[in-house]
Amino acid sequence: MFVTGCAGGHDGQKPDGATPVVKQAAAQVMRLAADRPEQALQTIDSLRAEGMADYETNWLRAKVYCQSLEGTRLDSAIAICERLMLLDVARENREYRQDVLETLVNACQRNNDDERILRWTAELVTLFHENGDETEALRSEAEIAVALTHTGHLHEGLAKIDSVIATLGGKRKFNELDASMIALKRKVGLLSETGRYADIIPVAQSMLDRLADYEQHPDNYHDGSYREPADEDRAGYIDFYRNRAYGYLAEAYARTAPLSSPLGGKPQSATITSPKGEDKRGLAYHYLALYEQSGYGWTQEGRHFIVPTLCLLGESAKMDSIFQDLDEARFHAYEQQMEIERKDAETKHARQIAIGLNVVVLLLLVIIFLLFRHHRIVKRKNRVIVEQITEKLEIGGLGDLSFSRLGESLNDQTTKQLFEHISHAIISEQLYLQPLFDREAAATHFGISSRRIGAAFTQGSPYKSLPDFIRECRLRHACRLLRDTTMTIADIAAASGFSRITTFNHDFKAKYELTPTEFRSQLNS
Repeated sequence: MFVTGCAGGHDGQKPDGATPVVKQAAAQVMRLAADRPEQALQTIDSLRAEGMADYETNWLRAKVYCQSLEGTRLDSAIAICERLMLLDVARENREYRQDVLETLVNACQRNNDDERILRWTAELVTLFHENGDETEALRSEAEIAVALTHTGHLHEGLAKIDSVIATLGGKRKFNELDASMIALKRKVGLLSETGRYADIIPVAQSMLDRLADYEQHPDNYHDGSYREPADEDRAGYIDFYRNRAYGYLAEAYARTAPLSSPLGGKPQSATITSPKGEDKRGLAYHYLALYEQSGYGWTQEGRHFIVPTLCLLGESAKMDSIFQDLDEARFHAYEQQMEIERKDAETKHARQIAIGLNVVVLLLLVIIFLLFRHHRIVKRKNRVIVEQITEKLEIGGLGDLSFSRLGESLNDQTTKQLFEHISHAIISEQLYLQPLFDREAAATHFGISSRRIGAAFTQGSPYKSLPDFIRECRLRHACRLLRDTTMTIADIAAASGFSRITTFNHDFKAKYELTPTEFRSQLNS
């Protein structure tokens, strides 16, 4: 089968319909994409980081996916372009829409997606007609013809390609000549796919005739179009298409040679001088020799192109050499793809780490803020509590628990009177400072029963019990001592009648809603 498709740089590159900055960036990216696609993608990421619009960088990314990476990212290129076609900028800016459509059609062609080719190329043809660019419309009509043939409409496709070739034929303008070369290539591909190899010969000969006329009369073809090569590049353009025609002719003659023709070895007539008569095998070798003399014939693409002909002619040694080179090229492309995927994974991992770190930092800041806010709230609350305690207790006097000693016998007093007597004695004599002072100790001290002591506090006082009153006295005493910064908390606990510091801390926190240390800190702040 003949190898068809775009002829690389010889098909020309349309100036991008974008801002000058994007044009320059696109040129730089596509120069890198041919040999260093991973660097081209990194350049696109840099452009995006520098502020280039997403719709511009995404289009550049689609171009790289379409024109490099050995066709491994064509689906991605198509998906990107189809999303871009939905944007307002694609509807409002014809030049940008044309850029995206051309990239999309190219990706669909390389991906052999004929349904999409028909859809998007038809839209591109309409756009060219609206812009008055009839030659470009004819180029796209040729692509539609190929897609029609691939979708089962053979006669319709061949009729359309013939119409395009007839419309372009005979016009001595380079743009029309170039479009004619593309259309003739497309027709060769269609004829090859349908096995009509004899019909390829006049098509390829037509290519040679048009190229010969252009070579002899270049000034007559000058039209100033952007596709027209400079004088120093004209020979390269002609050689490229001429050698493609040689390749078409070599394969066509090889395929139409009589079956009785020997398959091995070159005939003696296989020279640059064309064989006479109907020696089709000799003609196949003749055009193969012409093809191999060209520089294009020894490029990777050129060697791959001629493989079917070499196979038909039994040139196994040459085929083995080509396949070895192709395997190396595929391995190199695979290495490039793996490198790109590795760097993509590293970039994604780094991005995830950065996001994770940002989240952690944000959470830490929130936690710090909440802790700081909580600390301020607690500090403010503690200050209010301390002010209330010091005001209530009147630290230094404890006058609110001073009672008048009564002269009556303790056994004759009411429970309230008894409470006033006992509480006054406990405070004035600082009996509460004794760690073991309890109801039994009080009964012994005051010479009355422990039952009467208990009743005095449970029935004749605002306290629940004698221990509750003792705890209150000790805590008040501790509040006074806490103003002394030379004493430790443990010393204050012991000096206030608490047998253990843990009990002191617990009771103080339960009573005043802050620890002794916090209370002292607020007193001295």
